[in-house]
Amino acid sequence: MRRAALAVAVALAAAVVVQPAGVAAPGVDDIEPVSVTAAAELSATRGERWTDERIAEAIRTAKPLAPPVNAGSARRSRSTGQVEPRSIAEPAAVAGAGASALPAPATHGRMYLVNPDGSTVAWCSASVVNSGSRNLISTAAHCIHSGEGGGWHFTEAFFVPQLHGTSRPHGIFWAQRWTVWSEWIDDSDFDYDYGFVNLAARGGQNVVDVVGANGLRVNAGYDQTVVVWGYPAEAPYPGDVPYYCDGLGTYSEWFTSDIYVDCAMTPGASGGPWLVDYDYGSSLGYVNAITSRVDEDRTYTLSSYFDEWVAELYYYVD
Repeated sequence: MRRAALAVAVALAAAVVVQPAGVAAPGVDDIEPVSVTAAAELSATRGERWTDERIAEAIRTAKPLAPPVNAGSARRSRSTGQVEPRSIAEPAAVAGAGASALPAPATHGRMYLVNPDGSTVAWCSASVVNSGSRNLISTAAHCIHSGEGGGWHFTEAFFVPQLHGTSRPHGIFWAQRWTVWSEWIDDSDFDYDYGFVNLAARGGQNVVDVVGANGLRVNAGYDQTVVVWGYPAEAPYPGDVPYYCDGLGTYSEWFTSDIYVDCAMTPGASGGPWLVDYDYGSSLGYVNAITSRVDEDRTYTLSSYFDEWVAELYYYVD
């Protein structure tokens, strides 16, 4: 296993309006996507409230959100009739020299979680996924909502592509809407520990126009070779630079729906992408899973299995 430093950043702040989701996943009447949209009054005053100094302070003082400790496994709460692997989004490179390759993929970043009063709470990892709107990032659901009995972690959010330390080479992109399955909100079901965040355009450009995007693949099976990216922040990792586990095989265990990889990520890596068919020249691949949680000894990392339910949530948000 090799690890190398990288660069990208995401920041999330707190102020939200919940929107009812009218589309239910096929075959399950009581599970639906739940979205929140940033409040218009907060969007209108961002420039005044979020100065460059305040953004820098949030990045400097944020703490990593601890991933949930694996309490066994996801319980195979759902199934799908679609079993053929398929790519539902292709990677997108940037025209020109906008984004650099390894060791700093511009599509990977950190997501900062901020209280309604503006005080920093935590951050997670996230990555850009190609879509028709060209404004999408993926992360863990537990980075957006705390699950059963809890609430939303933030009401505003901003994504900083290719943050490395305090560097913000591509500026920031504000979150416009964020979405998870109701099964995560109601039951903390790890089968659904993933979500999407739509980002607002900046100066007429969407995030994919600036840094490119990974593709998205579902139903790829449990036996895959992946590159796992994240911002681990527990010793010996510094937290402000990204690391990766290179070319590892994924696997499954009996009676679980999780996908496993022997990559020792730590708090801060939640939401980071597991990429298949990774191109080391462009630093792009297909998101096939995301870091959800780790075992107590921090020897392996787990993700929800990416199946048609991931595809349905993707189609809903885009």
